Amino acid sequence: MNSMKNAVFYTLGCKANQYQTEILKSELGAADSRLAAFGERADLYVINTCTVTEDADRKSRQAIRRALRLCQKVIVTGCYAKLNKDYLIKTFPEAVIIDFPNHLSTHQPNHLSSRVRVNLMIQDGCQHFCSYCIVPYARGKNRSKPVKEVINEAERLVDAGAREIVLTGINLGTYQYNLPAVIKSLSGIRELLRIRLSSIEPMYLSRELIDCMAETPKVCHHLHVPLQSGDNKILKSMNRNYTGEDFLELINYIRSQIPDCGITTDIIVGFPGEGEEEFKNTVDLVDRIKFSRLHIFPYSKRSGTPAAELPGQVDVKNKKVRSEILQELRNKHMVEFANQYLGKEVEILVEQKGEGLASNYIRCFFNDASDLSGTLKNIFVQSVNNLGEIRD
Repeated sequence: MNSMKNAVFYTLGCKANQYQTEILKSELGAADSRLAAFGERADLYVINTCTVTEDADRKSRQAIRRALRLCQKVIVTGCYAKLNKDYLIKTFPEAVIIDFPNHLSTHQPNHLSSRVRVNLMIQDGCQHFCSYCIVPYARGKNRSKPVKEVINEAERLVDAGAREIVLTGINLGTYQYNLPAVIKSLSGIRELLRIRLSSIEPMYLSRELIDCMAETPKVCHHLHVPLQSGDNKILKSMNRNYTGEDFLELINYIRSQIPDCGITTDIIVGFPGEGEEEFKNTVDLVDRIKFSRLHIFPYSKRSGTPAAELPGQVDVKNKKVRSEILQELRNKHMVEFANQYLGKEVEILVEQKGEGLASNYIRCFFNDASDLSGTLKNIFVQSVNNLGEIRD
């Protein structure tokens, strides 16, 4: 790879994929190459694929096709490549299809960049098997990075300029060591200003962890807790192992301990068996909780998952109508959440000139020509736009 002048690394999907792409950069010798943008001609293209939905599969194939038009050396990896290796070899014989290795305990990544916010993957795999999800088949059994390795890697990232570390995993709540202990150890790194948790499933979000977040000043007041449905029958069919009432109790506890916590979520619209009553139960629960941000996904049938064979598949038109109803609620609630800071000061971590992120995941913009990247700054909130973003 020493002769490689330009390289493109294109990532689809989750923060775990983003983390693994950074490792691939160092393993493929891209440190001395110019990292070009997707769409440019280059000496190497690496496509890290996702297979969480049919749309992700389609985007992965599109990315591979485009890469092959722009580059003679194309490497394809990630979840879609793992589950569909034979198909991809047949369809794209010019590309090199590889499985991603286990980077949790066997590698110390050299992704030393000057980025302010950096993902640190501490857990991989999932054995919960939600009935709609293909990811456990792609990612395999739970694996966790030992605490000492987590801390060592975090120290290296901070030395390279990271000021916020996002702990991430495929099913972060099943981290087999003590997650609160990891957080407390990380908080002792002097130049690390913030610790953030990525998505964590409600059935694995413990009160101990919530209490630890409340008691540790460096931990961001933000949790992404996927709900998926507000109807108990649908939740059972999804194999989610909690009820709407359980979820609401959990949210109420979070807010009792961390009143300003930004709580974001995922909703699957049109899961098999979801009629008008079931959808109304979801709308009612979403409206009651008032998430600070809502990610809406029309149900995508995945071959090889139990949900693909369930009766009561919902048509595309109904999925679209229901998505639009939830989008209206999402827009209303995220603006309401940001509006509570009008006329107040908010502390942000500056990521680049004039832009940063609040602890509770509100995107913030301010007028200042100086480069304050990597520092904490208080801004006075004067306006909120229709995306729930704030300006000084």
